[in-house]
Amino acid sequence: MNNRSSAENGIRPPVVKEPVVSQKKGKNISWIWLVPFIAAIVGLSLLVRDYMDQGPEASIIFKTAEGLEVGKTQVRYRDVVIGHVNKISLTPDRNEVEVNVSLSKESEFLMREGTMFWVVRPRLTISGVSGLGTLVSGSYIGVDVPDNDGKISVYTDEFVGLEHPPEISSNRPGKKFVLNASNLGSLDLGSPVYYRRIPVGQVINYQLAKDGKAVDIIVFIDSPYDQFVTENSRFWNASGLDLSLGANGLNFRTQSLVSLLTGGVAFADPPPRQGQNIRLAEANSVFILETTEERAMAEPHGQVYPVRMKFSNSVRGLQAGAPLDFKGINLGEVRAISLEYDAKNHESFAVVDAIVYENRLSVVLNSNKKPDSKAKEIGINEIKAFFASGLRGQLRFANLFTGQLYVGLDYFPDEPPLPAPDLSQDPFIIPTVGGSFDEIQDNLNQIIRKLKDLPLDSIGQSLDSALQGVAKLVSNLDSKTMPEMNKALRQATRSLNGTDKLVNSLDDTIRPDGALMSEVRTMLRELTRTMRSFRAISDFLQAEPSSVIRGRQKDKVPFME
Repeated sequence: MNNRSSAENGIRPPVVKEPVVSQKKGKNISWIWLVPFIAAIVGLSLLVRDYMDQGPEASIIFKTAEGLEVGKTQVRYRDVVIGHVNKISLTPDRNEVEVNVSLSKESEFLMREGTMFWVVRPRLTISGVSGLGTLVSGSYIGVDVPDNDGKISVYTDEFVGLEHPPEISSNRPGKKFVLNASNLGSLDLGSPVYYRRIPVGQVINYQLAKDGKAVDIIVFIDSPYDQFVTENSRFWNASGLDLSLGANGLNFRTQSLVSLLTGGVAFADPPPRQGQNIRLAEANSVFILETTEERAMAEPHGQVYPVRMKFSNSVRGLQAGAPLDFKGINLGEVRAISLEYDAKNHESFAVVDAIVYENRLSVVLNSNKKPDSKAKEIGINEIKAFFASGLRGQLRFANLFTGQLYVGLDYFPDEPPLPAPDLSQDPFIIPTVGGSFDEIQDNLNQIIRKLKDLPLDSIGQSLDSALQGVAKLVSNLDSKTMPEMNKALRQATRSLNGTDKLVNSLDDTIRPDGALMSEVRTMLRELTRTMRSFRAISDFLQAEPSSVIRGRQKDKVPFME
């Protein structure tokens, strides 16, 4: 109705167009979508960085996991944290523990054979106390890698952990040396090494030799003391108390209180020879570890030659190691003592096998040479000729208190001559004579025989008559002499009593308050007055000498009233 009215009035109604829906090109994206995109980029970069920074992982086998915790226990190299423990589990046989550790990227150099891992915890050893800092921070895994020494490194990620930390670190300056000994003795890891009684190193390891007949002891000498170890150095065991009782008597030596408790090794150089070139010992050089300083510092023995002696007398007190002495020079030592029985002659002998050192014997054979000339090398024929020159062996006392014996070689001109020796004997047999103890027994037997030849019956009768005379003399003394002596003593006593009374009366007389002393003092006073009068007369006569003739004159000065 309204439309009509509008049309009638000449007004057109508005035309409404149908709406058209279309998509607008170039529609803007909302900025809110940038947030997850940026977060994804950051997360991806973190993953990439973690992957790029991720270091190696190592598997370490330990006996136990004492003190280790996943995510807390650190791995340190020279006190720098380079990783941590990420897993602890048992090995398939359940006898050990497998510890997986994650290391930093900079720790790639540790992934090679020879790297050492151990758990650092408080430890008390003979070399000192270590790991006290873990009482506060907790245990951690220590790492050390040895020097390559020019060898090619072999990569590995599986290691066997040490139960004890290594005695020395890889960066410790010094040298290692190997000592070959017959047994370990009282040495242990950490036992000190001494040079002139100053600790300069320690024992770091030991193991059996390949043949199982000796022990290889590895010692480390700190710098700069390693420069004192030369190719001519001698090492000996200075452990505990070096107490020996032998043919040379009682010997007692020690290095320090530490060596008494833990043992120790000492070394020194013998006096250099003229023209000898001394060079420093290379690392890992092998030396012989002697049992005593005396054996270590002795001159090299050289080749040994066996000899044998047979004694018909007792060899009690003779032991293996006893010296073979010739005029004070020790030529060798006894090696074995056995018994031999001669069934044909029904005799038994003590067989003493000994050795003679070439270098010691050369001193005797070359003793006539000049000091400047070199010693001539000797051969077996010269040695046999020396022993076949009339030498004989004799057992002698080395120590009367201990009964130790040694074998002395000497010439005995009073003994009957020896038959021609057989130089083809091997070992060469040296003739023997009776020992010094046998001589003592012979002298005692001679004394006993002389005592038997004495007329003991007549000597006894003479002694009996002499004792009877002494008895008569004693009875006469008792019956006659003693009463006279008693009478004389009583008279002497009376005389002494009278003398005592006289002394007492004299004492009463001459004492200060006595009568005699009073009279003496009075006499002295009178004598003093007399002397004064004489002095006055003398003065007057000196002034008036004429008064002796004319008498005394009157005074010229009148008396004034």
